Amino acid sequence: MHKVEKKVKKAGFEHENYAYPGLMVDLDSLGYLLYQDVKNEAFDSVSFVTHSMGGLVFRSMLKFSGMDADLPFIYRVVMIAPPNQGAAIADLFDPEKKLNKFLGPNVQRMQTDSGSFVNTIPYPYNIEIGIIIGCRGKDIGYNVFIEGDNDGLVKPEHTLLGNEQDTIVFKLDHLALIRRRKPRKEVVEFLKYGTFHYVKTEDRRRK
Repeated sequence: MHKVEKKVKKAGFEHENYAYPGLMVDLDSLGYLLYQDVKNEAFDSVSFVTHSMGGLVFRSMLKFSGMDADLPFIYRVVMIAPPNQGAAIADLFDPEKKLNKFLGPNVQRMQTDSGSFVNTIPYPYNIEIGIIIGCRGKDIGYNVFIEGDNDGLVKPEHTLLGNEQDTIVFKLDHLALIRRRKPRKEVVEFLKYGTFHYVKTEDRRRK
């Protein structure tokens, strides 16, 4: 996220690049740690930019922050390639196999079935959400082991919450979404204005 951080900094935002031990600590605990960190900050409002599992850490935080009046007001959130309905890549791993246990406690929690962890944690409400989506734009995505289009890890339809304010699609893989200039530019656009500059539907400009 360092390139995203530089773009946000250049735009004039006060910022923190929040790191978390995603391979070692379960999502519930990560959400609580983030909640404590945000609560201890002396700000009136806060916005978030997440990539991949970071979106789930943010949503896990909402389990603890929902009734806390002392928490800063959550203004806007940009989610980049979030597995909001699960990551198709996680469906390929069998948690009973010893090798897969080295991947940590969250792989199984990110599976796409309706009863998985990602489909039980809170959805953000009364918050402006923008989602940046990656895909290949073809019937076969970047990962041939995942059925249909995908960014290598997540299918486009699995990124959505259903109440997002705006979305934008780039024909880029999961990591390229934070490495390329245009998606990073759109992060700043949404943080400033609550909308993305480009709409990929029919390749028309919004403004």
